[in-house]
Amino acid sequence: MPRVCKVTGKKTMVGMNVSHSMRHTKRTFLPNLQKLKFHSDALNRDFSLRISTAGLRTLTKHGGLDAYVMAKPVSRLTEEMAAIKKAIEKKNGKAEKPAKKPVHKPTRSARLVKKVEAKKAAAKKTK
Repeated sequence: MPRVCKVTGKKTMVGMNVSHSMRHTKRTFLPNLQKLKFHSDALNRDFSLRISTAGLRTLTKHGGLDAYVMAKPVSRLTEEMAAIKKAIEKKNGKAEKPAKKPVHKPTRSARLVKKVEAKKAAAKKTK
């Protein structure tokens, strides 16, 4: 079984041990994986996931397994999470939401111009 987090995708990394004499030897950095069960309210079943502690914080932040899976697009999920999302959508009869168009804020100079114009208009009204 590979050491990969099902939420974040963190996996084993390779690096070097560096001794006092600066001798380099290879070593591995393992993710802090925990095997936990999560309940899906939408599917009314438990899922046993091997996730990192960072992944656990992510699930907690989003409000649980269902909320996390539905908030992310399928392209950003691991295969197992994408399968859970598809099962939830199939049960609810909802298709995937269309991607939102990005909202662009006006540049700083454009905001300053608007602010100056508003001040001029307010000064004219008071005269």
